Amino acid sequence: MEYIKQFRERYAYDDPLAGLKPFVDATIKPYVPSTFQDTELVSNNLHTIVFGVTLYSVLFQLSKLLLLFPSVSVPLKNRKNRLDFCIRVVSFIQAVIICGLGIPVFGNSYLAEDRVFATTPYSKFYTSMALSYFIWDTIFSTIYVRFFGLGFLVHGIVSTAVFCIACEYKFIQYYSATFLLFEISTPFLDIRWVGLKYDVLSETFKLVNNIILILIFFFIRICWGWYQVARLGVDLYAARNKEGFTTVGALIILGCNMVLDLLNVYWFTKMMTVAIETLKKMFGFKQNDDKLKLM
Repeated sequence: MEYIKQFRERYAYDDPLAGLKPFVDATIKPYVPSTFQDTELVSNNLHTIVFGVTLYSVLFQLSKLLLLFPSVSVPLKNRKNRLDFCIRVVSFIQAVIICGLGIPVFGNSYLAEDRVFATTPYSKFYTSMALSYFIWDTIFSTIYVRFFGLGFLVHGIVSTAVFCIACEYKFIQYYSATFLLFEISTPFLDIRWVGLKYDVLSETFKLVNNIILILIFFFIRICWGWYQVARLGVDLYAARNKEGFTTVGALIILGCNMVLDLLNVYWFTKMMTVAIETLKKMFGFKQNDDKLKLM
């Protein structure tokens, strides 16, 4: 707990990647079209976005090395499963990173002064790190949409839109860690996938993991998520006449969050279908094996 306290205090305000900015501004920024040179995204967030996209791209490529081991690759019988393995390695690490980095944002006294417009160098860094992952995820989901479907592509696009607005207009960064807390369910979802593909987890461990996954998904992504969207809507309405308020941006953010919350409800119904079929199997009732492959 002391380490967490020190981490919160150290990064309550400062950008941990500030030292990277001069290098990125000198080597990469000149190649950005002049139309975008003066935008907030390029002027103050480019170094973090470049770092994040590079990090997740490298992690994806490194995860492919694990497929060189027969014990890893043989159970993955087709290209879709192998791609799924690599993306789950990235998503697992990203979820741990983004949830950990969100600690200094929760209850941040600087951001709490104005939940719509307040920013700090750290909140800009944090929001940009999230944006970098969603940019990477959108590119990946677009390339492989035939394997993973429109749901994941839509999730990537709307998440990118929300965090683009948050970065560009220095908008609702107080809420960044609040909504990114959704990612806390991702490691449990990835562990579940490993349990389905590899015979390395006990039935008890898989059962406990699935229970935790369902509970976190329901209480964080759905209960917490819908409540926070309502709270955000109230804050945006109260700030509608302030200088710098963007009505279009606010509507896009609210609309995108509604889409994400509806997707979460859809995915939760699929998870519950799988859970019911699993329980049927455990108690000897007839089950539909195709439904066990939904997630």
